[in-house]
Amino acid sequence: MKLLLICLDGVRVDLALPEAVASNRLFAGPDHPSDPRFSVGAPDSTSTTEGARSLGVLAPTLARLVRGDDHSEGTIIPMWMTPPTDSGPGWSSILTGSTHEECNVWWNEFVGHQMARRPDILSRVFFANPAARTLAAATWDAFTVGTGPGPIIQQRIDQQRTGQHQPFHPDVSRGIEAADAAVLQWANWRLSHEGPDAAVVYFEGADDAGHSHGADSAEYRAAITRLDEYTRHLVKAVAERHEQLGEEWLVALTTDHGHKPEGGHGEDEVEVRRSFLIAHHIGGTLPQNLRRVSSLRSNEVMDVLLDAIGVHQGHFDSDGIGEVRDIASVGPTRDPAFEW
Repeated sequence: MKLLLICLDGVRVDLALPEAVASNRLFAGPDHPSDPRFSVGAPDSTSTTEGARSLGVLAPTLARLVRGDDHSEGTIIPMWMTPPTDSGPGWSSILTGSTHEECNVWWNEFVGHQMARRPDILSRVFFANPAARTLAAATWDAFTVGTGPGPIIQQRIDQQRTGQHQPFHPDVSRGIEAADAAVLQWANWRLSHEGPDAAVVYFEGADDAGHSHGADSAEYRAAITRLDEYTRHLVKAVAERHEQLGEEWLVALTTDHGHKPEGGHGEDEVEVRRSFLIAHHIGGTLPQNLRRVSSLRSNEVMDVLLDAIGVHQGHFDSDGIGEVRDIASVGPTRDPAFEW
């Protein structure tokens, strides 16, 4: 089974899919406490179902993916982010299956990060099968650019040279909306014509609108609708591959945080910590492990998705793997047992 993971930064699921939130009590409140360092004790600003409905249908594609149809099955699983709810720690946790402590990403600057020791979901697919082809397209340079913060998704230069791994980061000088459109165009063509084994596609537009205008704004709602339409294009590309070539595809969507009514994120407000994982199997029923999961934390997403598409790996558990332990150079030892 092939995987398409769509990352929608900063989307409030209570606005995008109010019925799904209202129908599942596990969306009501976080399943684990926040670190006191990132706690602000702010009131819950979750939109009421009636209030969200009055704004109209913002995400018909997401709703269809959750609902499924006669030929495909979908679901939505509540997910709760661990503060700080910034994009750096959030996406690092989701895409590498790591806690903040494990990847040492606490802010968007990635200072002192341990990402080289925390392989991302695409790298795990390749490590499980070196014939696998992967792609990553993202508006934020932290995902794919080796000279930026991160990168969250490992470069794998050798696979880039052979065309097995294709990263893309657009020109952002004309604004986030234009950059998101470029990501869509690039990814959609490759999904349609090349059918990689696993793909990650990231859009920043909702987060940008949330920061600029707040979650209560018409601009934020319009950004969610625009990204929902982008999602439709990507799903259509892989659905046509299923129809014409019989390929099996698992489409997954998630976000790293919500937004406050006035805009912004980073702390432990309910509407900011609330996330989701949508899973939709094009052409069949969902894998059993996705049927069994009732809720998730961000560091559990990668393993759930890898298990769903059949990626399994062994473990190399010797002490000190990946650590640099320097010693001063003092020349050859006098102990003959160590002379070679």
